[in-house]
Amino acid sequence: MGTTLLDLYNGQPGIADTTLYTCLANTRVRVVAGTVTNDAAVAKWISFHRVPSGGAVGDANIIINAKVIGDKESYTLPEIVGHILEPGDLISAITETAATLTVHLSGIAIT
Repeated sequence: MGTTLLDLYNGQPGIADTTLYTCLANTRVRVVAGTVTNDAAVAKWISFHRVPSGGAVGDANIIINAKVIGDKESYTLPEIVGHILEPGDLISAITETAATLTVHLSGIAIT
């Protein structure tokens, strides 16, 4: 059994649900760090889902619901850290406004 450090996602999710990371076959991933930074001059919200393999984004798998990130603020996403992704599971996000919130997620893959 081996472990690998992963850069799961670096970017700006959109105003439609955006898949940030999908766990690969024969792999489990533990999310170890996450931040979201607001580059706008006004507060913006973001939501995250942890979707099981074959599932769809919905109320049953939301892990952060419309979290408001203040202007020029960063937030460390403690609600996501520690989640385990099985093969085919994914993390997704949706934001209030495109190109204003930057998300970084890191993890450890166990194969």
